[in-house]
Amino acid sequence: MPGIGGALDIARWSLYSSQLAIEVLSHNIANANTPGYSRQQLKVESNVPITMGPGQMGTGVKATEVTRYYDAFINEQVTLKKSKYYYWDAQNSAMEEIETIFNESDEYGLNKIMGEFWNAWSDLSNNPEGSPERESLLAKSNNLIQFIRDLDYNLREYQRHLDSSIRGSVNQINGIISQIADLNKQISSVEIDGIINANDLRDRREVLLENLAEYLDISYYEEESSGQVMVYILGGTPLVLGKDHYTIDCQRNDDTGLTEILWKDLSGRSVNVTNKLEGGRIAGWANVRDTKIGSYLDSMNSLVKELVWQVNSLHSEGVGLDPVSSLTGTVEITALTDDLGADFLFSDRFVPGGQFEIVAYDASGAVTNTYVIDPAGSTVGDLITEINTEAGAGGGEITASLNADGFFTIQANGGHTFAIKHSIGAESSNALAVMGVNTFFSWIEESGMPNDDVFDITQTLGINRELTADSSRIAAGYLDSNNRVAPGMNNVALAIYSVQDQVISNLGGTGLDTTLDAYFSSFIAEVGVDVQNASLNKKYNETLLDQYIQRKESVTGVNLDEEMADILKYQHLYQAAAKLISVCDEMMQTLLSVK
Repeated sequence: MPGIGGALDIARWSLYSSQLAIEVLSHNIANANTPGYSRQQLKVESNVPITMGPGQMGTGVKATEVTRYYDAFINEQVTLKKSKYYYWDAQNSAMEEIETIFNESDEYGLNKIMGEFWNAWSDLSNNPEGSPERESLLAKSNNLIQFIRDLDYNLREYQRHLDSSIRGSVNQINGIISQIADLNKQISSVEIDGIINANDLRDRREVLLENLAEYLDISYYEEESSGQVMVYILGGTPLVLGKDHYTIDCQRNDDTGLTEILWKDLSGRSVNVTNKLEGGRIAGWANVRDTKIGSYLDSMNSLVKELVWQVNSLHSEGVGLDPVSSLTGTVEITALTDDLGADFLFSDRFVPGGQFEIVAYDASGAVTNTYVIDPAGSTVGDLITEINTEAGAGGGEITASLNADGFFTIQANGGHTFAIKHSIGAESSNALAVMGVNTFFSWIEESGMPNDDVFDITQTLGINRELTADSSRIAAGYLDSNNRVAPGMNNVALAIYSVQDQVISNLGGTGLDTTLDAYFSSFIAEVGVDVQNASLNKKYNETLLDQYIQRKESVTGVNLDEEMADILKYQHLYQAAAKLISVCDEMMQTLLSVK
């Protein structure tokens, strides 16, 4: 409408738009420090003009909608980079803890403890009959065993901690997924395209998407028609489809005892996604828990297993300071039919057709018989039969059996004693070492039960109880050429001491020929590389994330200086509109006062 009325309408709409703009600016200022808040602005446009004699006349301004500053590409990049960053951040924190567990930078590391163990054997070789050297060897060996078991325990304990973290995050993830679906519902019910925008709801949803990306590597897109986001993992497995959402569940793996992450659909069908996730905290935790710690435990187990075998295979055919009246194994045997070449932890070291000797002595210490033990079969029963048959030919001086607890036992009868001897010029069967007879180290094993892929010898590693009860039984040497226990024989102790420099074929299944010390050094180097790799990748992805966050802030962040400048602009606009109303009022009063 032209005239004073039209001018008043223009002023009124100007007042209204200025007031709305100041309210939006106030909302920006109030949320300047609100996480995830996107700066908003009032969108205005000129009102519909009217056509008059002189031409079209403007009718003022109108506020059309409140929009937010937003760049979809940058926001998606922030979400993606958060997933990558937290994947490496989780690994970095875990690897720093693992580095502390090994602590090889300190003087009190496994490398040093192993060195003391080898040196104790060297000291024994220098004085084979010395009681202090034998007790020192037992003490150093106990230190080594305790350190190894502590490493194993601490690694497994931290593995359980990571498992607990994975399990505890499931409820948080499901809570976030549910909230995103709920916000989808609210946004679609509120928004009217081009008129009403659910800006604050969208900001809250964006924050939730970023929070979800901290745990999982997600992808998402927004439907233009409804404004709802569709969220996926693994490139196509849905978590949120509009108002509907799926859940993440966890279950315990009976074989490993560790938690597995399951995706569940609306019908209850589940899919194991634990090893398929590639980003977020859960994937980082799972990688360290399963791949890294699993590899370290395997390497430790391989190292310890080889150490035990190398020492025991030498010790089992040696002799202490005196012959003995009995020897009992440390491996529990379930049946006489157990195969030495198949049913034991060290069955791969058994040599079919190999042999060893038992030398018998009378009460005065004179040699009475030497029995060559070379059974035709490979079962425990075959070995017992062979010993009893051979020793029976000499008047039953030596017998073999399974005792009441199921352990292999060699027993001297009638006041006799005996000693084990390696057969000169023949390969040893290693049968005694396989069953833990006359060995230095012991471990808990039930024949037929251990699976070499999962059996952890470090958890039950110990010293043969017969040696801890009587250190004179530690085998420092072999029998001499007369089958007698000769003073000063130190060839077993020297052989064991030299194991540290002995090149072992395919140690730990690596395909490499290396020494025990070199294998451990390589293993520790691997841990160091993993620590450094996690740290470098964390820093790299942190830098990328910071760059995209800064770019996002440059678009969506609230600049208080800009807001204050805009407030002044709209304040003056409001004052000008108010002045226009005052002028129109005066004009109207003038017209009304004309007589």
